[in-house]
Amino acid sequence: MTRPASIGRRAPTRWRCAILALLGLLAAAAAGAPAAAAPRRFIIQPDASEVSFKATSRFMNADGRFHQVAGEVVVDPGDPATARISVAIEAASIDTGIGLRDNHLRSADFFDVERFPAITFESLHVEALGGRATVRGRLTMRGVTREIAVPVDVTLSETAMVASGEIVVNRRDYGITYNSSLNPVGNEVRVSFTFRARAS
Repeated sequence: MTRPASIGRRAPTRWRCAILALLGLLAAAAAGAPAAAAPRRFIIQPDASEVSFKATSRFMNADGRFHQVAGEVVVDPGDPATARISVAIEAASIDTGIGLRDNHLRSADFFDVERFPAITFESLHVEALGGRATVRGRLTMRGVTREIAVPVDVTLSETAMVASGEIVVNRRDYGITYNSSLNPVGNEVRVSFTFRARAS
């Protein structure tokens, strides 16, 4: 006996209904899922930020700072580990309070600012836990780039960010090898920073 044609058409109709129902459920789930937060961009405020250092020598230690600093942080405030950080310091803006010493530090014996005008840092990876973070990145000074880890205390809001920390840098790692037999200069320099930034 020949099967009625209506039975042959019923299965495709049921499949279409099931597929449409499944697509509807997926669309509803997607609509109810929280949207990923858009990263925010924070611009470092030079006048409100500070990079200072302490260097040693036999006769007179040097406490100084760099006056010109710029940079930005791009981060999802809900996930600080996503941060991307870039900082640039104008090497010629070094200031120890003694003009002759500052000029010597700008010379080829030290920072050689004519050839290498900027000290830069670019982040590679951020490990964040609460208000503390370890930022791994590339520090470039006097044309030499090395990877370092920087511990940072961070305060972050929707409109502002403050990041502060301290590292010890060996100047010889960056090709700054000048020394004097009369006044030997220490190799390790302690660098402190506070960056204040505003959302752009």
